[in-house]
This record gives sequence, C-alpha cells and structure tokens, in this order.
Amino acid sequence: MNRINTFHLISFLSIIIISIIAYFYIDSALIFKDISIGLILISTIFSLYFGRSKAFVLLLIPLFFSFYMFYPNILGLDGGNNSFWYLFPITTSLGFLFISVLQERGLYCFYGLFKIIIVIFILGVTYYLLATFSIEFKNALDTKIINYEIPFKVNDFTFLITLISILFVTSISTLFFNTNIEKAPFWALISLIIPALFFQTKNSFILFSSLSSIIFIIALLKDSYNMSYIDTLTDIPARRALEEAFLKLGSTYSLAMVDIDFFKKFNDTYGHDVGDEVLKLVAEQLVAIKGGGKAFRYGGEEFVILFPNKTNNEILIYLEEVRESIAKRAFIIRDKDRPEEKPEKKVKQKNLKKVKLTVSIGVANAPSDGKTTQEIMKKADLSLYKAKENGRNCTVTS
Repeated sequence: MNRINTFHLISFLSIIIISIIAYFYIDSALIFKDISIGLILISTIFSLYFGRSKAFVLLLIPLFFSFYMFYPNILGLDGGNNSFWYLFPITTSLGFLFISVLQERGLYCFYGLFKIIIVIFILGVTYYLLATFSIEFKNALDTKIINYEIPFKVNDFTFLITLISILFVTSISTLFFNTNIEKAPFWALISLIIPALFFQTKNSFILFSSLSSIIFIIALLKDSYNMSYIDTLTDIPARRALEEAFLKLGSTYSLAMVDIDFFKKFNDTYGHDVGDEVLKLVAEQLVAIKGGGKAFRYGGEEFVILFPNKTNNEILIYLEEVRESIAKRAFIIRDKDRPEEKPEKKVKQKNLKKVKLTVSIGVANAPSDGKTTQEIMKKADLSLYKAKENGRNCTVTS
C-alpha cells in the first residue's frame, strides 16, 4: 500500500468513526468547542509554517463559522442556528470549489495572496448574508428545484452546490495532484459537509470540523516526512531514511551496495531524462527484492539494500535474483519525436532502441565485517569496487 492510499484510508476510517459518534449525539461534545477551535488554529499555524496556501485559506472557513456558532459577538454578529446551517454548507462548498482548482505554489507569493483574496471575498459576502439574514432570503433558498424529495437536511439548491463541489474536488485531486496536502481538501470537504447533510447539530459540527483540521495536520506531516525521507524521483526511501534505519538494527545484518553499470556513459549518450527513467526502473526492481530486504536510494546511481538479521549467505540468492532480473529486462529508448498522446491507430515508431541494463553489487555483513555501520558501508563499497573490477554485472561478498 503506497503513501497516498494510506492517507486516504486514514481519512475514510476517521470520517466513519466520527459519523458513528455524531449519530449517537454525545452531549458532552459541546465542552470540546474550544478544543475544536484550537485544532483549527493549530492547523492554520502548521500551514503557515510549511507555507501551504491551500490548507491555510481553506481552514479559514471552518474557523470563521466556529466563531459564528460559539462566539458570534467577536464577529459583531448575533449568531443563529438557522442561518448557520443555511450558509455554512454553501460557503464551504464554494470555497473548496474555487481553491481546489488552483495549484499549490506556496503561501508567501502572489499565488498565495490570490487564494487569500478569494476566500476573504467569499467570507465577506457570507458575513453580509449572515448579518442581513431574513425570512425572504431563507424562502428563496428553499425554492424547490428537484422534483423529488432528497434524503438530506439541506434544501435543493444547497444540495446541488455541495454535490457539484464534491464531484469537482474529487476529480481535481485525483487526476492532477499527487501530494497528500493537495488531496486533503477532498476529505476535509467531506468531513465538513456531513454534519450539514445529516445532523445539523452543534456537536456534529464540533466533531467534523475538528476532524477536518486533523486531516490537514496529517497531510502536512506526511508530506513533510516524504520530503525528508522519500526520494522524489524513484519514490523509495532516501539516504536519510537509511540513516534512521541503521539506528534500529541489531548486531547482525547484511548490507548490499548496488551500482548501475556505465550509468554516466548512459546519461551522456541518451540524456538525463532517459537516465532518470533508468533509475526509476532499477528502483522498481530493487524494491521488490525478497528475503526481507529493503531498498534505499543512496545517491546518484547508487542504491543500498538492507537485510536485518541476515548473513551474506542467506541473502546472496535474493541479490542474484534481482541482479539477473535487471540484466534480462530490456530498457526501451523511444523516439524523441513520438506524440505525447497515444494515437488512435497504432503507428510503428522509428529509432526505437532496446538497451540492456546491468548492476554490480557489493555485500558486507555485521558483525563479521565491522561493528559500526560506517565500517560495514566501507566494506560493502570495497566489495562493489571488486565487482566492477571483475567485469561488472556480478555480486561480490566481503
């Protein structure tokens, strides 16, 4: 299960759990209203620290309505449960709809300022409508649009706005964005809309607005972790993750240094874009290694495979298996002039070239080759050097 799927699973299960809690109407949840506001404020501080404009501006919406529900005097308003549930889902849906389409380019720049202006404008209009909320405006919103009764606590207009927003945010976050923080608006929107559609109680708003804040915090922290510990090119653990893995090792383990043969020549001949694809292909093969090994991108064309509680003799069969797998797999260099989109009819590409890739592997073991990880790395590097001297495309143990 990859990182994005894990984030989706956590968000989905959290929404289910909070829905169950809200269904049973826990009266004591009202005592958590200040905690809920605190969570939203913490989330906005996190987004400011990480410079994430989407999270920051979208969190302003539940923050505004939290104050309107529980401390309206601070906003200079009278409050009102009726006006709240009429305008909260509409404002939230429109805010998420407009902001989600915009790419994350940081907070402290023109694009971040543009997002802030959009949300402040939406909240400004909402403020005016809350201040002047009337029976005529309520009746206008309640105008029947759909010919059948919808099973929700909102009117037809609000339902259609929320439906359009959810569908649009879903498609945008799925098709165009890869990071957790840019997928978080979908789950945050769902968690904020649920109390409006099904409950319309203060308790439900407290629970689900708190959940939306937690979703943003999790997304920010996971992306921060990925930036530090995951190699962005190959999508496997990076050198920093390897250094942390060293701290968890026992006295016995094996380490394999893997180097792509003639990679510099390959890069110079075919270009760095093709070289990047080679690195991805090799990483894909290494990450699937058996025997309990875990692959890391060490730097450049070098990778490290760590085998906790294993000796050299135990892992050699798995290293040979992955080395042979890479050597047997042809790497196809496609025509540079090929069309970006797949043509309707199959066209035979010119200048299609297949090249073979090979790797050399050097292996060392603790404690026989040293006591510290630095000593083991040095021994593995010496074994790798011997593998290069032996003609490459082979595995050498210490």
